[in-house]
Amino acid sequence: MNNQTTSLYRPVGLKEMQLILDADSKAFPPRLPHQPIFYPVLNFEYAEQIARDWNTKDGNSGFAGFVTRFEIDGDYVSQFPEHVVGTNHHRELWIPAEELNHFNQRINGHIQLIAAYYREGYRGLKHFYGDWYADEMFEKLYQTSLYSAQDFSGEFTLNRNAILLNFSYWLTKDYSGKVFFDGEQKRFLNHMAEIWRLKYPDEQLLGANLLE
Repeated sequence: MNNQTTSLYRPVGLKEMQLILDADSKAFPPRLPHQPIFYPVLNFEYAEQIARDWNTKDGNSGFAGFVTRFEIDGDYVSQFPEHVVGTNHHRELWIPAEELNHFNQRINGHIQLIAAYYREGYRGLKHFYGDWYADEMFEKLYQTSLYSAQDFSGEFTLNRNAILLNFSYWLTKDYSGKVFFDGEQKRFLNHMAEIWRLKYPDEQLLGANLLE
């Protein structure tokens, strides 16, 4: 039996990324009625361009762009011809919307989040308990870490997806003067990365490697 897989990429906005995570990162959400085609792309450079330069400018994408990578059955996906829609690296597949469920079943393993980009206006996912989005959530997490290690660990369970999508954003922001003393923000981010490694050892926290 041929077990070869093909690597594909998919740039998505915040809502689609949330739906992927809600599906345990094993499936892409169904297309909307006005979306007859599903477009995975064949290289990271093209996916990055869409996520960084297009999704981040779009309010419907939450002013964020995420790049996902996944492995799919090579024999199955070979039935869909490549389409070049610009320069040579603008290569993508056109999957009919009605085929997407079958396509998802041929994904090998999990859909991985490998890059994230943000612009002004990004809010992220809401906190499990209240109307705290990315900036307010970061402050809330820090305050929780100061009084209860158990509650802080619990925040990672309740807000796992939000933390996963926000972490790279928090790396780009300077909260000194409002929340942290000098150097405290980086220490706290390292602490968050360590808690993540303990709770989710098989899932990379995007951006954590930049702290090392």
